[in-house]
Amino acid sequence: MLLNGTVNAAFENIELMAGPMGMGGAYTAATHDTSALIWNPAGLARLADSEIGIGYLDLYGLLGYSFIGVAHPIRRGQTVGAAILNSSDTEGLSHERIVLLSAATSVWGQLRVGVNTKYFTTSVNLEQMPLGSGRGWGVDLGTQYTVMKDRINIGVVFPNLFSNLSYRRLEEASYDESLLREWRVGAVIKIDIPDRKSDTVLAAFEIANGIPLIGCEYQYGAKHGEFAARLGWRFTDGLTAGFGYQRGNIGLDYAFVSGRYVGSQSSLFSVRVFY
Repeated sequence: MLLNGTVNAAFENIELMAGPMGMGGAYTAATHDTSALIWNPAGLARLADSEIGIGYLDLYGLLGYSFIGVAHPIRRGQTVGAAILNSSDTEGLSHERIVLLSAATSVWGQLRVGVNTKYFTTSVNLEQMPLGSGRGWGVDLGTQYTVMKDRINIGVVFPNLFSNLSYRRLEEASYDESLLREWRVGAVIKIDIPDRKSDTVLAAFEIANGIPLIGCEYQYGAKHGEFAARLGWRFTDGLTAGFGYQRGNIGLDYAFVSGRYVGSQSSLFSVRVFY
């Protein structure tokens, strides 16, 4: 991890939160909740209520990834947020943390712009002996644009548009690196179901760093809760699927992801709390 040049593995975007991953990750244009903190900060401007989001992923019982974020609308079309993302192994050999502050606002009605500012820290140890550490900063920039009376939403995001990391290995001189720049562009179409006013289908398509992603979500609004069924396809990794259920102030989401994480089949869980 502590190598010269552009960093490819350190602080990798592991794409937490089960809702987006259930749709194959085609969520840049669709995000409108606390998942926007890591998927596209512009989506925060669509929040109507304050929200807390929690996500977790366990890989092979060896690596753990966690996310907790909060987003608070300060007025209609303007939202601020903050989050902490952690990753570590069970033996405590390596640890990465990202502290994130976000802000989003609506511009000219249908255009939304959002920005993340991030502070990174990392450490590597061997049998409780420090081998190296690092810290730095990064900036994400995202936009969303709505057309056809909220029927079509277009999103563009540039994770790690600017970044700088400074590392130190034992007593050696420190050196600087940059995170790998990424880009995502996508669109989502909202389709109402005839004769079922409470039901909606979202169809999403996205290009993420040159990789096509497609996803869909069926939203069923029942009398005592709202249910969502999700399906997606990542053209390099394969199938994803998931579901979500929201009742009152709590929403629960699950996603099954095939091949995204080093060829593994993984489960993601997330919780959203509205207040």
